[in-house]
Amino acid sequence: MLTQSALDSLLRLSAEIGGNRLLVQASGGNTSVKLGDTLWIKASGKWLAFAGNDEILVPVQLSTARDCLRQGAPLDCAIQSFREEKHLRPSIETLMHAVLPHAVVVHVHSVNAIAWAVRADAPVRLAERLSGLRWQWVPYVPSGLPLARAVEAFAACDVFVLGNHGLVVCGDSCAETSALLDEVERRLAIEPRNAPESKLQNLEQVQRSTGWWLPNSERLHSIATDPISRMVANSGILYPCQAVFLGRTLPEFPYSSLNSPPFWSVEGSGVLLNPNITKGEYAILEGFAEVLSRISPSAPLRYLTQAEIDAAMGAESFQYRCAPDNRSPVQNWGFSACSGVHEN
Repeated sequence: MLTQSALDSLLRLSAEIGGNRLLVQASGGNTSVKLGDTLWIKASGKWLAFAGNDEILVPVQLSTARDCLRQGAPLDCAIQSFREEKHLRPSIETLMHAVLPHAVVVHVHSVNAIAWAVRADAPVRLAERLSGLRWQWVPYVPSGLPLARAVEAFAACDVFVLGNHGLVVCGDSCAETSALLDEVERRLAIEPRNAPESKLQNLEQVQRSTGWWLPNSERLHSIATDPISRMVANSGILYPCQAVFLGRTLPEFPYSSLNSPPFWSVEGSGVLLNPNITKGEYAILEGFAEVLSRISPSAPLRYLTQAEIDAAMGAESFQYRCAPDNRSPVQNWGFSACSGVHEN
């Protein structure tokens, strides 16, 4: 009963977090709880938002996972159940969750946290906002073993801001962790910038000639209408999910490529969506627009290097992007769940 109660609490927290698109987009983010020598963690490619209706947790032997970390060995030996018939494997961040001593660990891709985490002056600016908390800045390292080792050195902290990545919050219970996450979000909150309105007539002309979709979200259109957002987006890759789901460059219309991008940016007018855009791509695009709207024009930014982008685009990231929940077409999801995407 105790085990089931703890798992139920984690699933409720996961669903709550996953339902907030400012905290989690698509299958990003992960949650875990430690029960004895078992670490229950979100499966790779699963959406936290579906925690109430879908099986998303995988059990991992905690002691063996920590041995894998010390030895630099593959995690496979620690997995108690691959649940292969359901294609469930533990998150790429499992070792990071395992190395932390807290009972509950939550990792989110908070748009507020990312807007700070892509700044070159992030450690100094965050110190002002997170004063009094046990927190640590972690410069960008790849997910998996490198991130786990970087976090291990500061395992006594409760809050980690991951450079060009996101936020980790820990506690002794789901309630405590949720309260701390709320407090951190309150401190890191940035008012999104107002952008010029989209130019629907221009977009409708492009739409008629291409058959692409016109979203009714002004935040999405701000990627193309807001000069600051355009400048930031055109200058490089800010965080891994941007590259994995949206591509290495901002796709401008007209766009010539063998691979059709998930969206087009029509300079000064707005964006159009590929009719084949997936749920994962759409959710990441929404988050990307929110991040851009929170970045100050005077902010010194730290973009990912080419080597970091190449590593992020590796085989494991490809599998992550192609997880069933991510690759399902938006058109099969229902327009009402897509912030009003419609077909004229």
